[in-house]
Amino acid sequence: MKIRLFEKRIEDEFSLGKMRGTTHGCIGQEIIPVFVMEQINRDTDYITGTHRCHGQVLAYTDDMYSLACEMMGKQDGFVNGLGGSQHIKIGNYITNGITGGMITVASGIAMGKKKNCDSGIVIAFAGDGGFNEGYVQESLNLASNYELPLLIICENNGYAMSTPTQEYSAGSFKARVEALNIRYIETTSTLPDVLEQDIIKGFSYVRNEEKPCFIDVHTARLCGHSKSDSMEYMSDEEKENNMKSDPILWLAKKIDSNEVEMINERIAKEVDDAFLNATNCREITLD
Repeated sequence: MKIRLFEKRIEDEFSLGKMRGTTHGCIGQEIIPVFVMEQINRDTDYITGTHRCHGQVLAYTDDMYSLACEMMGKQDGFVNGLGGSQHIKIGNYITNGITGGMITVASGIAMGKKKNCDSGIVIAFAGDGGFNEGYVQESLNLASNYELPLLIICENNGYAMSTPTQEYSAGSFKARVEALNIRYIETTSTLPDVLEQDIIKGFSYVRNEEKPCFIDVHTARLCGHSKSDSMEYMSDEEKENNMKSDPILWLAKKIDSNEVEMINERIAKEVDDAFLNATNCREITLD
């Protein structure tokens, strides 16, 4: 809920002119980075993100204030307000805005780990829309050929911006990945208990076998591709079905309703405080 309420608040901040440029929300996909970050070793593992990175950053840091500052161009941001929404570096986490671009970086880091006999693995988040990029396929080929300790988490929301997967991508990710002799795991974010176990399997495989693994997570984006996207390409029926399969609703049913209300109220205040404090933080100055 921290990720969801943070993402929703971003839209309000843009409307008030407190943020510039664009941003890409992960509403509906929040549970994926939460489960992934639970499995990482913060000392030895490296994580690369995507342009849709806010949920990943919050799951890694639990720091709404610094992320709000970063997006507002304030000095207390993760990279002093210079990175904005998509270009962030924190500890062993790094991301940029290039579609599928961090897969190449992740493969390089994994290659370095193998050559230097370093412990730990590399976890690379990616969206389904980037897997037709040539450099992504080249990276997967190298990862398999050199048996690199690389775990790819594909947040497969079924759309590349506004284009459905079946309209832009031939075949299946499973066929592509297995043709490269990479372990393939298919799962869904709509069943959190199943997703958690599949993510654990992927981590265990890469750590124990020291070979790459690809986890194809079928999920749903409950917001537009970016802040200016009204999602007119989705039918009302599809939107309704996606809302019904929201993993946050699934989890809420397992908790007492009064506790859910208390959690939501507490987090709403935390979000308010984070953005209020970020608004009052000094802006960056470029000399």
